[in-house]
Amino acid sequence: LKMAAVRAGAIGLARGSRYLVFSTNNRKDWNEDARNESGAESDGTSIRKGKGYGVSSISAETAQSRYTQRKKMSDLKLTLCDWTLVLAMFGLLLAIIDVEIAAGQNLEEFSVFRHRLSIGLRTSIILSTVILLFVLVCYHVADTKIHLIETGAEQWLVGVDSKRLINISMELIVCAICPLPVADAGNVTWPMLGQSPIITRSHFKLPINVLLALPMFGRMYLLARYVVMHSSLYQDCATRTIASLNQVSVDFRFVMKSALYAKPLTLLSVTSVIFWFIIAWCLTQCERYAWLDTSPTIPGLQHFLDYLWFTIITFFSIGYGDVQVRTFCGRGLAMLTAIIGTLFASTLIALVSRKISLSSSEKRVNHLIDESKIVQRNKDAAARVLQATWRVVLMSRVHEGDNGALRRTQRHLLKSIIKFRKTRLRLRATNDEEDDFFTARKAFLETEEHLTKVRKRQNELNEQLNCLFGHVQSLTTMIQ
Repeated sequence: LKMAAVRAGAIGLARGSRYLVFSTNNRKDWNEDARNESGAESDGTSIRKGKGYGVSSISAETAQSRYTQRKKMSDLKLTLCDWTLVLAMFGLLLAIIDVEIAAGQNLEEFSVFRHRLSIGLRTSIILSTVILLFVLVCYHVADTKIHLIETGAEQWLVGVDSKRLINISMELIVCAICPLPVADAGNVTWPMLGQSPIITRSHFKLPINVLLALPMFGRMYLLARYVVMHSSLYQDCATRTIASLNQVSVDFRFVMKSALYAKPLTLLSVTSVIFWFIIAWCLTQCERYAWLDTSPTIPGLQHFLDYLWFTIITFFSIGYGDVQVRTFCGRGLAMLTAIIGTLFASTLIALVSRKISLSSSEKRVNHLIDESKIVQRNKDAAARVLQATWRVVLMSRVHEGDNGALRRTQRHLLKSIIKFRKTRLRLRATNDEEDDFFTARKAFLETEEHLTKVRKRQNELNEQLNCLFGHVQSLTTMIQ
C-alpha cells in the first residue's frame, strides 16, 4: 500500500495525513488546511480542493480506493493483453493453414474438401478478427481508465488525446487485415522479373487472399506488448516506483534494453530465428506462384527450405546467388532482410565488445602489473649501468691506453645507458597513459582528504573561539 501511495504521489498513510496528488494550488495557511482536514475526517467525508485536472485528496480512504481501482484495472488490462495475443496468433495460424491449402488446390484430388475447409478457415479468421478488435478496444479503455485514476481526472477528454487516438487507430487497422471469406476473391497480376532487362517480362497471378495474409504478421507487435506486460520490470511494484521517481518509463524500449544487457546472445538468437522463419514463409508465398508455369511440381516445403537458406545468407550479407527472387515482393523482403541483418550484426558487435572489455578494477590490476614490470626493468637497467661503469673504471686502471677489452666495456656501458633511457621513457609513458577514471578518482580522493583536514581545522578553530567567548563572558561578568 505504501508503494501505491508513492506511485500516486501520496505522503504517509497515518490518520491525519495530508495527500497531494498533482496539486497546482499554492497553500497559504497550513493550519487552516489541517483544521479543515480534521473537520472532514470527523464527519467521515473527503474534501477535494483545486480545479481542472489538478485534484487534491486529503483522506486516506480516497487514496486506498484509488489504489484498489487501479489494481483491478491493471489486472483486467493484463488479462486483455493475453487474450489479444491469443486471438491474434490464432487468426495468424489459421491464415497460414488457409494459404497452404489454397496453394495446393492445383491438385484435383480432394479439391472439394480443400475448398470447403478453406471457406471454414477464412470464416473463423473473420470471427477471430472481430473479437480481437473488440478486445483491443476494451484494452485501450482499461488503459485510459488507469491513466484517469493516476491523474485524478474525471473527464474522458483528459485521458484521450490525439496521440492515443492515432495509436488506437493504427492498431485497429493492422489487426483488421485478414483474408476475405469468399470462394474466389480474385487475383492480382504481378510482373515476373528476369535476370536480363532486355527479355520481355512475363506476368503471373497471385491470389488476393495470399496477399492479405502477409500483412497479418504485423500482429506480432502484440507479442512485444505481451513481453513487456509480463516482464518482472513491469510487474514489480518497487521497480516501477523507482523508475517513476527517476523519470524512466517502463516500456518496450526499456525492457528490451534491460534484456539485451542481461542476456544479449539469447535474445538476439531467438529473435533472429523467428525473423528468419517469418521472412522465409513470406518469400515462399511471393515466389511460389511465379514457378507454377515453369516448374509446377515443386512442393511448397522445398520452396520454403530454399528461401530459408536465401534469408539466412542474405541476413549475414553473404549471398551465394544459388537462390534468386523473381518478384518485386521478394526483392523488397530481401532488402528488409539485409537491413535487419546489418542492424543485428552491429548490435552483436557492440554487445561482444562490451562483454570483452575490462572493468575498471581489471584495468587497474593490469595497469599496476605493467607498471611494476616496467619499474623492475628500469631498476635492472640502472643496475647494469652501474655495473658497466664499474667495469670501465677497472679496465681503465688495468689497461692503459688504447685497448680492445676497454673499448668493448665502454660499448657495453653505452648500450646499458641507452637501454636505461628507453625504460625510463617507457615508465613515464605508462604513467601518462593511466586511465582518466583512475586519475579523476585519485584527484577526488586527494581533494576529499584536503577537505577533511580543512573541516578538522575549522572544528578546532570553532572550539577555540567558543572557549575564548566563554572566557570573555567570564571577564565581563567579573568586571560588572
